[in-house]
Amino acid sequence: MNVSVTDLSATRKELLVSVTGEEISAEEQRLIQEFKKHAKLPGFRPGKAPDNIVRMRLRKQLQEELNRQMLQKVYQEGVVENDDFDVYTVVEMDHQEDFKPGVEANVDVTIDITPQFELPDYVGLETSRPSTEVPDEEIEQTINNIRRQRADFEKVERAANEGDYVQVSYTATFEGKPLKEQVEDSAAVRPFLDVEKTWEEAGTEEAREYGVPAIVDGLVGMAAGDEKEVEQTYADDFRVEALQGKTVQYKVTVHEVRERILPEIDEDFLKSLRVESEEELKDQILQQLETRKQQQALQSQREQILDKLDEAVSFDLPESGVEREKQQVLTRVLQQNAQQGISAEEFESNREELETEAREVAERDVKLQIVLVKIAEKEEIKVEDEDMSQAIYSVAMQQRRDPQEIITELRSDRNRVITLQRQILFSKTLDFLLEKAKVTDNQPAATAE
Repeated sequence: MNVSVTDLSATRKELLVSVTGEEISAEEQRLIQEFKKHAKLPGFRPGKAPDNIVRMRLRKQLQEELNRQMLQKVYQEGVVENDDFDVYTVVEMDHQEDFKPGVEANVDVTIDITPQFELPDYVGLETSRPSTEVPDEEIEQTINNIRRQRADFEKVERAANEGDYVQVSYTATFEGKPLKEQVEDSAAVRPFLDVEKTWEEAGTEEAREYGVPAIVDGLVGMAAGDEKEVEQTYADDFRVEALQGKTVQYKVTVHEVRERILPEIDEDFLKSLRVESEEELKDQILQQLETRKQQQALQSQREQILDKLDEAVSFDLPESGVEREKQQVLTRVLQQNAQQGISAEEFESNREELETEAREVAERDVKLQIVLVKIAEKEEIKVEDEDMSQAIYSVAMQQRRDPQEIITELRSDRNRVITLQRQILFSKTLDFLLEKAKVTDNQPAATAE
């Protein structure tokens, strides 16, 4: 077997793998002997049929298997075991004709190679650890949020105060014409057009984030039957592209005002949360907040390490890896859009910009994956059976499934196994880098007495 190499780019090569006729003949002969062991041919006992009879009567099956085995041989001996380069992925393997015994065959193989580069210093990277201290104010705020979630709403005959729920209708105009006639309808833009009898929380930051801020603020002081006109100017980078830079007039009509009545922290309230006392509730919340902050601190440190590695090294990236990661990013964006009610048409209208952003994310991810793999190789970090078992158990717990179901699925999906192994390897390597990092603890912000 002979391999000639043509460089297509810094990370892509085209291989011409030449297989001799003798190699093909030898493989065919091996396959005939295998077929003879199991084939049931009339007039012959298993294993006793002459080679020419096996070749004639099982011609199609023999040819298909010969093609498959020779391509596998080309891949293994001509590509994987080639010491001249480190294969990142096989982009294409082109051989349309059947392999013929005694006849030389050429196979075109396009590969991306793993780039060669010098690892930066990765031991002792400086990171800062965010404070995981939980102030009393956060515990009280969490309890208050729980009470808000379990609140009753009573109709009141008065003007709305901040935090009241208000049933409201509004119409939108832009430059004197109905806004709905000037923008393309979509789930994303619909809440900012004409809306009939919706509920808004008057004057709160959370309501401003998701609704029309001018309407949310304008509801404070309005009572049932009141009307008002407000004006909202949307920023040039507003999340809904159709509204970017526009100043929209809204005519607002209030139908009903309801006051949020928070439940008392009494025996019934505590029992509904399965705690015996307010102190037990606070201890439970403290543990939850501490765990969350510890996880966030760990993730922050990991991101800092990745940022430093990203800044410290530069090399040409395998295009196949970048393209694969880019498509995964775009798929996640599509899924998020679907959850938010954003149409596929709106996605397509912004595809060019989204693809540019997705490629930037993909390039960083591929670079860091290659760096982490090289660090893992140097430090002899490996994925052990115990690591796989723990990962499978974790996935099963997250999906509330039997771990054995996950194992059964993995046995029939080699690509999924490889993906899981890579995720574990990256995580273990990051844990190693974090253990070796120089850590500075951030102090919690001082609270006013």
